[in-house]
Amino acid sequence: MNPQQKTAIIPILKTVEATRSYQTNYWFAYQDYLDPTDDFTDFVCERLEGKQAYLDLIQELLTADQTAKIFVQVYGYEEYENAFVICSDTLIILSRLSFSEIEHIFNAPKDIFPSDIGIEQAFFAQQSFVVGENGDLLPAENFCAKGHSAYYCWWD
Repeated sequence: MNPQQKTAIIPILKTVEATRSYQTNYWFAYQDYLDPTDDFTDFVCERLEGKQAYLDLIQELLTADQTAKIFVQVYGYEEYENAFVICSDTLIILSRLSFSEIEHIFNAPKDIFPSDIGIEQAFFAQQSFVVGENGDLLPAENFCAKGHSAYYCWWD
């Protein structure tokens, strides 16, 4: 994740926590969030070592659907050794693949299969923003191409 994204997300997550206002979702492009060399991000309790397995799984999806867009939805932050760590356990997938194809890809591994996979029924009901490369907030619906369905995949 680049410095502008880091600078942008911390105040947002602090405000969300302080106001307990959970009506807006914040997403990062998976390649920004799941960088295996960046310990600013935590995915399913893995700060560094475990990210590559998820990247490999995402690559399988992108091989099946080159038009897919994959995001990581953040839910909070923790202070760890006098630094912030952004936390997530959920992928948001915008794809032309059917739900059964998504399930097949994500349930194939025996070691990192998700706790739940589903169709994101309320994709446009809740406000969602992608944190862009410059730290700007971009409406998530701008990333959903015609013919794409929205899915979620989370690990517990």
